[in-house]
Amino acid sequence: MLNKKTGLIALLAGFAASEIMAGTLSSFAVGDVLVCFRNSGGGANDLVVDAGQISTFTGAAANTRIPITQYTGSQLALVATNNVSWSAFGWYDSTVSPNWTLFVTEARTTLNDQTAPWLEANQSAQEKTAVRMATIPPGTVAEANYSGLSTATAVIEQDSSTDNPNYTEGVSYHDALTGSYGGNFDGYFQGNPENTTPDNFDTLGTVVRSDFYKLTPTSSYGVSGTWLGYFELSTNGAMTYVAYPSTTPVITSISRSGNTTTLSYTTGLYGTYTLRRTNSLASGTAMINWPAITTLTSGDTATHTITDTTTDNVRFYTITAQ
Repeated sequence: MLNKKTGLIALLAGFAASEIMAGTLSSFAVGDVLVCFRNSGGGANDLVVDAGQISTFTGAAANTRIPITQYTGSQLALVATNNVSWSAFGWYDSTVSPNWTLFVTEARTTLNDQTAPWLEANQSAQEKTAVRMATIPPGTVAEANYSGLSTATAVIEQDSSTDNPNYTEGVSYHDALTGSYGGNFDGYFQGNPENTTPDNFDTLGTVVRSDFYKLTPTSSYGVSGTWLGYFELSTNGAMTYVAYPSTTPVITSISRSGNTTTLSYTTGLYGTYTLRRTNSLASGTAMINWPAITTLTSGDTATHTITDTTTDNVRFYTITAQ
């Protein structure tokens, strides 16, 4: 096993970037996010999609929805929509700082509840995972002529590269993920990055989501990765990324003593939350246009309190998020 790992690292080091990326996935660069699909029932094909640089996802404003348009429904149909396993991930190598940073999805078990974050690991451990991920783009080059539907950003490849003479370089997504250990990028990663849709997914009418985490190498133990947002797969096969989604703000209680009103509220991890007020609903003014009182505390899901002093006999409050 040790010889196999050493040989894999040496193989990757032997290719120049231009040689690895020639042909399909021609725009790929280290730091791009790969979105990959495979039939969890053991289908013949995988789909490897270059969704673009990670900065597209990390640089977006809170609640921005980014459609993943780099693949088509016709391409995904050659893999599956029902019972399809998919993940999104990226990595930095020794040329990009912080070296050996990972970006990896984690499937939600409850649609609207964030997962417990992946944990950051030391540089050596994350490098091994990144090197395993890096075997996938060269594999797509070897499969350049496998399907006429492949494009520069989305490649249909054979699910198995083991003992497959067509794979002269790299490995398939399936084999990079499973390896000899049967999953988790050949056992180098701490858990399963995939989300698997139900057998009747296309008729359920409900999306599935996977949270997306940034893992920066650390020497500490038990440090949670940074939550960036989530990928959402619709029943028609379309995918969207939601950046830094904010929790719906809630006013949990209101009390008044004299001219002072005390409000308890929750906001969320991302976004800007504004407390607004009005003393009349007669005008029908939209809540977003009510006069602002102040920007509220955010960055957590804790309950906070704030006071508002007014001589108004009646005052209505709302919280807006952006």
